[in-house]
Amino acid sequence: MDKKLTDFYFWAAGYLLLVGAVITYSTSNTTVLLEEVVVAPVELLCFNIETSELRTSNTDLGCVVPEEPLGTTPIFHTEVRPAELDRTFEVRFLAAQAAAKTVGFKLNITSGFRTQGLQARLFADAIKKYGSAEEASKWVLPKDVSNHPWGIAIDVNYPGDKIAAKWLEDNGAKFGLCRVYENEWWHFEPVIAPGQICPPMMANALESLPTLDMADIK
Repeated sequence: MDKKLTDFYFWAAGYLLLVGAVITYSTSNTTVLLEEVVVAPVELLCFNIETSELRTSNTDLGCVVPEEPLGTTPIFHTEVRPAELDRTFEVRFLAAQAAAKTVGFKLNITSGFRTQGLQARLFADAIKKYGSAEEASKWVLPKDVSNHPWGIAIDVNYPGDKIAAKWLEDNGAKFGLCRVYENEWWHFEPVIAPGQICPPMMANALESLPTLDMADIK
């Protein structure tokens, strides 16, 4: 066979082997990368409204009727004013309430959703009681910034059973509920996802409004 033809076949075979190796390596790496980006489903707590049972599902399977989800994120308000307590927030409380009952504690919402009109009246009363808008805001926030009219704040057992409310403070994180102010043992909000750790409490409600101009609030 001609030497040039022999050399051609030699280099052609080597090239084909090299291309095959590159394709195999690339395919293998792609498979590894695909395996690395697979994320396990997020766990989701489902509360059975009829039986008061709480079970763990995941966001792929979800909950089944008559179960309702506790959600997998903190709960924030939208831009649309609600007319009632946020339902997922309410389900979180119902699940916590049922769990508390099994260990002998009774939890009740003594103040949940408030209209802006009611919040305005409560704030005006607080100004009379504490002498200034700034001092009042340590206990009652103005209607435009309070989370009660947004349906994402509840007062639990106030002014009654403080011990049961302490159970919720200690165990509420499992349900995505946190006490948020040091001066209000009764006030809880859904500031975390169920199972996360509650943030450090603020001294009072005024501390949550660091840029608020007290001269402008009504």
